Amino acid sequence: SFTKAIEFNPGLEMAYYRRAEAYRKLGKNREAIWDCIKFLETDRRQPVMAEDFTSAMKEAVKIARRDLEKDRVKEEIISFGIPGLIDELIEGYDPLKDYADKHFYQLALSWLGGNLKQDTCRIGFVKVLSGEYEEARKEFDRGFEENPGTPDMHYFKGVALLGMKKKAERGRSIIRRGESMDGLSEQARESFQQALMMGYGWRLCPRCGCRMSSETNFCAHCGERLLTGDIS
Repeated sequence: SFTKAIEFNPGLEMAYYRRAEAYRKLGKNREAIWDCIKFLETDRRQPVMAEDFTSAMKEAVKIARRDLEKDRVKEEIISFGIPGLIDELIEGYDPLKDYADKHFYQLALSWLGGNLKQDTCRIGFVKVLSGEYEEARKEFDRGFEENPGTPDMHYFKGVALLGMKKKAERGRSIIRRGESMDGLSEQARESFQQALMMGYGWRLCPRCGCRMSSETNFCAHCGERLLTGDIS
């Protein structure tokens, strides 16, 4: 192959020429550009071919620039869309729903990690959606080290704790040393109460994490009495 020929003899100019042609036919314009450059750097005996290939390279550069522009626009769309989509999911979250879009969660976490590392609320929430409950709890706790957090952060930490408990009950994970099922439930309750004390506009089920309207006293799913924030 041309690649092996180049590895054997990096000064073999025609190998770059042929491989660039192959890349162009495959639509790999950026790779073709680099081989065009290498060909022009190594070829000193064929000025006519070099001149012809310079024109081809210019065309490849134009195509590659269009590709780069598409990538830039795509990144702008992602930057605009991911926070908005996450906020919509936060607002409409239902702990009983199956959130199975793993591809989106991976994309969101990758983008957040590279652009909004301090956004512990969104990062923790996406980890909750993806079932990474222990990691979600750590993310929320990391945020609480910097500030008191928001009602959403305390609520979703409670959801993460209940998720950890459920996974342990199903034998799909092991709880940390020094913790217990009852302890996780109590920590979840405390997180829910903290969210309510900060003005969360819901009543919360300490058993399943469901959010209910302020006119309801019992969870519509499991029948548990709802937390209201009234600790008197």
